[in-house]
Amino acid sequence: MSSLFDSLSSLFSSKPRLKPAQLQEAFRSHYKEFRALLTANNNALELMAEMEQVVSAGHSFGMSFIRGHCTALSVNIYKMVQHLNKLSDGKYAGLDETFRDVAMKLEQVIANRPVTTEGALILPMAEIDVSMVDQVGEKMANLGEVRNRIGLRVPEGFVITAVASLSFIKANDLQVEINRRLKGLELDNLEELYTVSAGIQGLISSAPLPEELETSILAHHHQLVTGPDCCELLVALRSSAIGEDSSNVSFAGQYRTQLNVSRDLVGQAYKEIVAGKYKSQAIVYRQQRGFRDQDVHMCVGCLRMVDAVVSGVMYTRDPDDPRSNYVLIQSALGLASNVVDGSAATEQFKVRRTSPYGILESGFGANQAGSDGSPSPATLTAIQASEVAEVGVRLEEHFGVAQDVEWSIDRAGLLYILQSRPLGQGVNKEVSLPRRDSSLADDLPLPLLAGGVCASSGVGYGQVFKVRTTLDLLRFPMGAVLVVETPYPDWASLLDRAVAVVSETGQGAAHLATVAREFGIPAIFGLKQAMTILENKSLITVDATAGKVYSDEVEALMMLAPPKPNLMVGSPVHKTLVAALEYITPLNLTDPASPYFRPSACQTLHDITRFCHEKAMVQMFTFGERYGFDDKAAKQLVVDAPSQWWVIDLDNGFSPDFDPESRYVQLDHIASVPMLAIWEGMMAFPWEGPPPVSLRGFGSIIFQSTRNTNIDPAVRSALTAKNYFLVSKNFCNLSVRLGYHFAMVEAYLSELRTESYVSFSFKGGAADDRRKIARIQLLEEILSHFGFRVERKGDSMKARVEKRSVEFLTERLKILGYLTVHTRQIDMVMDNQDSISHYKEKFSTEINALLGTPKGVQP
Repeated sequence: MSSLFDSLSSLFSSKPRLKPAQLQEAFRSHYKEFRALLTANNNALELMAEMEQVVSAGHSFGMSFIRGHCTALSVNIYKMVQHLNKLSDGKYAGLDETFRDVAMKLEQVIANRPVTTEGALILPMAEIDVSMVDQVGEKMANLGEVRNRIGLRVPEGFVITAVASLSFIKANDLQVEINRRLKGLELDNLEELYTVSAGIQGLISSAPLPEELETSILAHHHQLVTGPDCCELLVALRSSAIGEDSSNVSFAGQYRTQLNVSRDLVGQAYKEIVAGKYKSQAIVYRQQRGFRDQDVHMCVGCLRMVDAVVSGVMYTRDPDDPRSNYVLIQSALGLASNVVDGSAATEQFKVRRTSPYGILESGFGANQAGSDGSPSPATLTAIQASEVAEVGVRLEEHFGVAQDVEWSIDRAGLLYILQSRPLGQGVNKEVSLPRRDSSLADDLPLPLLAGGVCASSGVGYGQVFKVRTTLDLLRFPMGAVLVVETPYPDWASLLDRAVAVVSETGQGAAHLATVAREFGIPAIFGLKQAMTILENKSLITVDATAGKVYSDEVEALMMLAPPKPNLMVGSPVHKTLVAALEYITPLNLTDPASPYFRPSACQTLHDITRFCHEKAMVQMFTFGERYGFDDKAAKQLVVDAPSQWWVIDLDNGFSPDFDPESRYVQLDHIASVPMLAIWEGMMAFPWEGPPPVSLRGFGSIIFQSTRNTNIDPAVRSALTAKNYFLVSKNFCNLSVRLGYHFAMVEAYLSELRTESYVSFSFKGGAADDRRKIARIQLLEEILSHFGFRVERKGDSMKARVEKRSVEFLTERLKILGYLTVHTRQIDMVMDNQDSISHYKEKFSTEINALLGTPKGVQP
């Protein structure tokens, strides 16, 4: 009924009647808005594609990426809304409110989360459990749980909370300056990284503690004194940052621990640990693992020193075998710090996980003998090893996951738990990898080095770079093998650049091993003479799984290398981007003919771009109807060719003898140089029709049509039936839809090379993603050969060439005209190499003939 009313109304409605010059000027003005809208649309879609790619690619990114892309996206979509309203004379003014609503929701997602600034400055260990993680950090929350819920022995002490560190930073007004120094920091510039890191740490370490906080710290320290040893009481101050020791994000060794701290130095040691949040390796680690600076607040545990006789690290499961039936214990005489920094020779025990917790294996290994070659002294008795293992099993049962436990036994024989966190068992455990064939070893060359322990499994290849000093560290190149004498935690800042790690000392319980497993970096520790035998810049293959190093690249081993892990998944920054994309990329407006295709139905920024683009097309190509010159604007091209082709003259695109009153235009009346070049390419060789499609290929067409009605030619759309050339003497824009794929060619040809360009966009198809991508790859190969800069994302691509001669660009337009027609529906047969080779040969031959190039030239 409404359509009948509209039709009747149109018969009696008066349309503005403009003179030809006025009509042309109005059309140019509309086209200017239309082109600006398309530019903003392309920018928006590219930004969306980049955000979707980043969220799944596994590369590290920070909040600056999210904020920058969201801001750029909002600006471009705002421009689209404004351009659409100018095109439609304000018809879609309600879209402004829809855009503001979506943009506001997006801003709330990416805004900084509120920080808790209330609560106690200090909490005693007796009051702490895992529910207080936001106040005391994961490390101390877990330790409080061990003491107060499991009932195991931990050192007495207290925790200086997140509220305390925030109040310290706020009292000295440091955050603004810290943010200023971090802004724009390039982590790839190691010299800049270390300079900024040192500067921020110095800023914090030299700032005075608020009087209330300093007094409270000393008062709680005094309460730890149990006898007349007030002045002699020594404590350990240990970092417990928010996020530290969480599942598979260990921050192992990235922050500071201060041991044997006297009363007089407690305040300064506390400040240095707070400053340790900005150690260079901590900054890099946070970026790699997707933590924002504001996500991490430094809490500090202050614990009585344990007078340790023997200490170590225990894994309640083998990191490489989550179903292992034994506990792994690494132990050394003295403090646990000697074990985790990789500097001490350790004794390894494999202890059964069930009572009576018997020892299955023990020993130091050939690479950990004493400096004089004599055997190292034993560290644990069988009873002590069993006690440590039993405690480990209890911890795992309580926390529900395998644990990485740090422990000490004092002179009285009492076992203390110093730390218990989830055991990082690597991030590739669910990835199916090629199995090592038993015959592989027979085909391998002799290794340069063999032995040591597998600290992190995998295979890596690159040039040797030995690091002994800070200067070496600053020069470490991307993609090198890190070779060191001792696996200190400080080297972790290089793991995002290294392909493998080789250390002369150390074992799998070192902090650097933990971080290497998280990052998926192969590592061999305890490999004697590595620093002597391996030469800088020599190329080697590191097979950490087998504990061997080979000269040059060993391809058979590199085929076994697992994919790099996605370190960002589950991190605060990754979660923020995922949440932001919920308001960005989902497309709910799919059918322009639907009554729900309206501004109020837009729920995401993608919806708004879809709406703006569709309505802009309608406004542009119904301009003549609205202004009463549908018989003077778009002229149907009279040619013997499939499909309907329409031409709109923007400025001198037709020859002077063309009759402007005619509804049709002959090809010999076209004066547009770029259009004629495109048309020559389109008509140079007859299209042979769609290739024979298998039953599977036909099913793919049906599937794609039902999944996305936008690509179904049967669905009504402004561009379904007609293909438009918008032309002037030196300009052409072709929007074409042939079957299931869309293409756009645009060109401006000028004697001034700086103004000249040819661009090409291509998207879509009816086949599955694999075959559509195969067609795109074929297009990319051909266009790259002919000098185009090509950007490919999924089943879409953009190609551009500019600042070249008119003759050169004219030939490229012929190529694009040819490909626009002849790539139609070939994605349906891009499922085997024979088809791909056939079309590559066909296109090569015909394009060379089109350009008059010798037949032997292949793209």
